[in-house]
Amino acid sequence: MRMPFLAAAVDRALQSAGLPARGETIVVGLSGGADSIALADALASLRRRRGFRLVAAHLDHGLRPGSADDAAFCHVLCDALAVPFRGGTAPVRARARRETGGLEQAARGERYAFLRRVRDDEAAVAIAVAHTEDDQAETLLLRLLRGAGASGLAAMRPRSGDLLRPLLGVSRARVLEHLRERGLGWREDPSNADPTHLRNRVRHELLPYLEQRFNPRIREALARTAALLADEASHIGRQAELLVQTIGSREGGALVLDRLLLAAAPVALARAALRQALQETGGLTGVDRGHVERVLQLCRSEAPSGRRLLLPGGREVRFTHHAVRLEKRAAGATKAVSSSRQGP
Repeated sequence: MRMPFLAAAVDRALQSAGLPARGETIVVGLSGGADSIALADALASLRRRRGFRLVAAHLDHGLRPGSADDAAFCHVLCDALAVPFRGGTAPVRARARRETGGLEQAARGERYAFLRRVRDDEAAVAIAVAHTEDDQAETLLLRLLRGAGASGLAAMRPRSGDLLRPLLGVSRARVLEHLRERGLGWREDPSNADPTHLRNRVRHELLPYLEQRFNPRIREALARTAALLADEASHIGRQAELLVQTIGSREGGALVLDRLLLAAAPVALARAALRQALQETGGLTGVDRGHVERVLQLCRSEAPSGRRLLLPGGREVRFTHHAVRLEKRAAGATKAVSSSRQGP
């Protein structure tokens, strides 16, 4: 019997990722929206064929009155699919008040933290999330509008650490077709129609305009561009890791790079190497292109010795004639290097 299109696409994506093996467990993020319902259904249909165990995880963000109904809807679906259901709630508004990224970023942070807790509790090897080809096109356009480089424009990857995106090559139209064929309903989040969110304007205004006036297959074209850029970004990333290993050394909690060799590297490779070094010394949260460019500018200057730049994440960069030293911020330092506000 021929496998349905969506299940076949998910099966190919799992094979490409090499996960999960027989007997292993994966967690599927289940919001109740169309994409996640279709992914959970496809994975449920594949688990016996491929011999893996599936667990669904739903986080109630508590941001709107109907959110508890979404959780109940997901629980009923999981019972019908015979998939174990793990639900949770999160204090998203409290997190948003503590941090500076707003509700959307706080909700995302809580969601992925919850998914990883479920992953750990279930001893799962990966988390499957339901980003589609349309999401990929939207993400590329959003990052292009922000001024991102090749790594940012590569957008989402089919596999990123413990995250799998088996629907990344599937259009939202195909997802809806699958749900109709299977007689499955889904929950609509009213915030997805709110034009104050930039992603919604890209989804409901910009992409349809490009589709109608320039390329009827624009979503597919943008997703293909992201995939090509991802290959190139991966290559540069591997070269950057090698460069950091070659010109870097650890001194206590600091990562020390040879300033002259970093300055002599091709600019694209130097940027990637510095981002890799920052990733290794506290992550890239809050770091944008302006931070990276300012560090490289001083690195290439004639007399940077004694200069110090403060960076997000409680870190600082200290310069000597021969070295660039990345470490935790010295006590009493309060002012960070200015940012261009451009994407990385």
